Amino acid sequence: MIDLKDYVPEVIQFKLPTTVNFPEVIFPDSVCMDDVKKKLAEHFVTIQEKDVIANRIMDDYEISTVRANYGEIAEEQMPELEAQLESLKSEFNAAKKEFEAKISSLHTQFKDLVNLAKKGIKDYPLNMVDTFRIPVMGYYLYYSWVNDAFRLALVQEIPKHEYNDLFNSGEKNQEAFKELGYELPKVDFRDTRKNVRVFGEGENTMEVWEEDDMDVWLEEWTEDYTDDDTGEVVPIKRHEWHRVPISDSPWRKEEDNDETSTQEGETVEVSAESEE
Repeated sequence: MIDLKDYVPEVIQFKLPTTVNFPEVIFPDSVCMDDVKKKLAEHFVTIQEKDVIANRIMDDYEISTVRANYGEIAEEQMPELEAQLESLKSEFNAAKKEFEAKISSLHTQFKDLVNLAKKGIKDYPLNMVDTFRIPVMGYYLYYSWVNDAFRLALVQEIPKHEYNDLFNSGEKNQEAFKELGYELPKVDFRDTRKNVRVFGEGENTMEVWEEDDMDVWLEEWTEDYTDDDTGEVVPIKRHEWHRVPISDSPWRKEEDNDETSTQEGETVEVSAESEE
């Protein structure tokens, strides 16, 4: 069997959503990641991301090799092992378990390879140094320097509890795309939380909302992470979810909390041609 563990196609293509079409490459005139970083700092609000796994499309060689591998398993390895098992059943009862385990493993491997060939998608770890997240229009866009271009590698919907935190930067990024001449899709996103309340001011705000007779909120804090390879200190966000019955919620004690605003869930529709 051919080992494809470390194989990477010469030209990498990513599996992206078909329902929304964001620019696949931005800053096409850039020749290196340093150029991209300067332009990102000038035009966008971004976060450099670590350990991002994107999906890349397997090339014809990979798919044909995977098919050859599971064909070898089905036509050669499995029949051979099953024949040996039958001949040794009566004398080597202990060996029976070993061969059954091997066959089971090959069955699993066979199914995994068939599914992999059908999907044609593999994980592709993105280099943290070259990867940035841009929030816009209810989505996180992960761009990374791949194939000598700053390419869109992953699109994720922004979690509902982060809408308000990222709304302003999302608008700025939408305007940045527009000013740079990139077309954005028309999308809408909903904040369906009930009885959303905001406590505190500035960076110390806390959003609390109701779900199933519970007060729900997300506590977040930042820790410094030191990269063992580069020695660079990178701030890492941590978080913890809280779900407390309304009767026991600390946010229901008015004397201990300063509620600054209240809102219901709303729908925000944005498009590439926003009203000016």
